[in-house]
Amino acid sequence: MKLGRARKICGALATLALASPAPAADSSNEFLAHVLGHLYRNGESFACFSRQYDDAHLAAHPRQQMTFVKALVSAYFRQSPFVAERGSFNYQVGLAFRLRSRPETLTQVAECGAGRTRDSLRNGADCAGPGDSGSHLALKGDHILVMTIPAGADLWLPGPIDKRHNVLKNPFGPDDRAFHLERTDLAQCEDLAFDRQKPLRPHEP
Repeated sequence: MKLGRARKICGALATLALASPAPAADSSNEFLAHVLGHLYRNGESFACFSRQYDDAHLAAHPRQQMTFVKALVSAYFRQSPFVAERGSFNYQVGLAFRLRSRPETLTQVAECGAGRTRDSLRNGADCAGPGDSGSHLALKGDHILVMTIPAGADLWLPGPIDKRHNVLKNPFGPDDRAFHLERTDLAQCEDLAFDRQKPLRPHEP
């Protein structure tokens, strides 16, 4: 190739590179998309998972204290204050538990989407809370949410976090480490949406 022609080609490529806008940072979250079914950049999205443990399971796991567990995943897109096209999906997991020894429902919360390790469909998500060691979320298929709470956590009666009362110090047993929750109707999780005045829908614009 002649030197003059090579210079023309390089010049054309440089011009094209300058004319093309820089790609926005990847703000997708494959794991969260599978949890919710779809990711929207406006409004909030929700998903509910729960499990009622039957007598046979509890008899086989006498050190498990939880008889019922459910999780409300609430997600939204946080836009970058510096670049309008950029941002990230943050989400909260509201949790409810019932114990062998208590009739009332007790709650906790986990904040997800901002961990050091990026969420992925293969490795799941690390969340801040509940408990000092945090928690981990994973998916088995599209319908089972696996929630791991390695060191247990304190629980409290339902209500906003800033008004928590009657805290129960870590009632988790040795077999209350991983919970396999099934996807269910959002109506089952409405009591965990403390600040909403209308029924939950999968997406609220």
